[in-house]
Amino acid sequence: MHTVTSDTLGHAMYDAVVVGGGVAGSTSAVSLAKKGLRVLLCEAGLPSNRRLAGELLHPPATRTLDELGLLPELEAAGAMPAYGFAIFTPEREKPTMLSYSEIRGERSTGIALEHASITHALLTGAKRTPGITVWDDARVLAVEQTEGGNDVRIQRKSESEARTISTRFVVSAEGRKSKLRSQADIGIREHTTFRMLGWKIPNARLPYPGYGHVFVGSHSPVLAYQVSRTETRVMFEVPLDAPLEVPRSLLAALPEPFRSDVERGIAEQPRTTARFCGLHPSRVTAEKLAVVGDAGGCVHPLIASGMSFCISDAARLANAFSSPTTSVEEAFAKYETSRRQPMFTRSALGPALVDALCGEGPEFRLVRHGLFRYWDRSMRGRETSLSLLACRESSLPTLIREYVTVCGFAMTGMATGVVKPQELPGAAFRLLKKTSGYIRNAA
Repeated sequence: MHTVTSDTLGHAMYDAVVVGGGVAGSTSAVSLAKKGLRVLLCEAGLPSNRRLAGELLHPPATRTLDELGLLPELEAAGAMPAYGFAIFTPEREKPTMLSYSEIRGERSTGIALEHASITHALLTGAKRTPGITVWDDARVLAVEQTEGGNDVRIQRKSESEARTISTRFVVSAEGRKSKLRSQADIGIREHTTFRMLGWKIPNARLPYPGYGHVFVGSHSPVLAYQVSRTETRVMFEVPLDAPLEVPRSLLAALPEPFRSDVERGIAEQPRTTARFCGLHPSRVTAEKLAVVGDAGGCVHPLIASGMSFCISDAARLANAFSSPTTSVEEAFAKYETSRRQPMFTRSALGPALVDALCGEGPEFRLVRHGLFRYWDRSMRGRETSLSLLACRESSLPTLIREYVTVCGFAMTGMATGVVKPQELPGAAFRLLKKTSGYIRNAA
C-alpha cells in the first residue's frame, strides 16, 4: 500500500510530481506508480476537442497501455481498431498496404480515437491507479531545488493559497512549449514550422476503413483515419503564413467518392488547426527534472509516432528505476541513455519519409521509386518499415540499412525512365547532401 509522508516542515512528500495530465503525463504517472513510486499528477485543465493533436496509437503502444491496465479505458471511450496504413500515389492504380499483421511477434491492431477522448480516458485510468494522487485543477507555479529533491509550488483552483509539495524529482509532460524545460535551461532546436488544418468528416467513404490513409500527389501528404464509427479525421499541411484553406492540389490527391465527402465536410464542419514544427532538445534530464513526450522532441505528424513515442518514453523513464529506492541520478542517467537512439532514429526518419513521398526533383523521384519497389517486393521490407514507424524498432543501424536498401532499389529507376541518365549525377549529389542534413538535424 502506498502512503504519502511528510517532512519535518509538514510538506507532503512524493517520489515524483508529474506536470501535465495528457498522454505522456498520465502514462508516466501510471508507469512510475507500477514501479512502487508515490506520484502526484498535476493537470491545469485538459484540452477540449477543438485541439488538433495525435490520435493514432501503434500496436506497441497499445500493448504497453494494456500492461498498465489503461487500454480498457480507451476501449470504453470508443477507440477504433487501426490495422496499418494505405498509401496512395497518383502513379499507382492501387494503394500500397502496410499492415501491422506483418510485424512478427506484435499485436495486429493499434487504435485510433479523438485526442480529447484519449487524454480524458488515460487521466481517468490514472485516478484509479493505486499510488497516484491526481489534482486535475492544479497549476505548477515554481520548482525550487532542495538538498533532497525539489519543492514544487502548486496552485489549485479550489484553494485560495498555493501549496508546497516536496518530491524527489519532477517530470515535465507539458508538451512542446514546456515551461519547466525552459526554466531548467534545456536548449531546443526547431526545424521547419508549418500548420495542420483538420476536420472531422461524418459518414465519409474512406477507401479502407480501419487503416490510416496517406494520400500523396502534391507538395505535402494528406492524412485520414477513422476516429469513431461515423467520423473520419482528415488533415492537411499548409505553410505557416498561408491562408487557412485547403489548396486544390491537396484535394485533388483524394480519390472519389472520398474527395466529395471531404469537400462537403470542409464546407459544413468546424475547422481545427495546429502549429507543428520539428523540435529537438539538447538533453532530456536536468537536476531532478526529466522531460517526456513532446516536451522531449517531436517530428512530422506523417509517421504518426508522437503518441506512441510518448508512451514509450513513460516506460523508459519508469524502467530506469529498478526499485523505488533507485537514486534519481542513476535513473536519469539510464533514461537519458535509453532515449537517445530512439529519438535520433525518429528525428531522421520523419523528414526522410516526407521527402521520399512528396519531394520534388529527380533525386526524390528515384527514392520514391525505390521505396515502393522495396515494399512491393519484400515482406521484410514492409515489416521493418512499419516497425520503425510504430516505434517498435529504433535501432540506428537498422534505419541506415533500410535507407541504403531503398537507395539500391532506387537505382532501377534509371532503366525504367524515372530519371534521365544525365540527371543522375546531380540527383545523387543532392540526395547525399539531403541525407547528411537528416543526420545533422537529428543529432
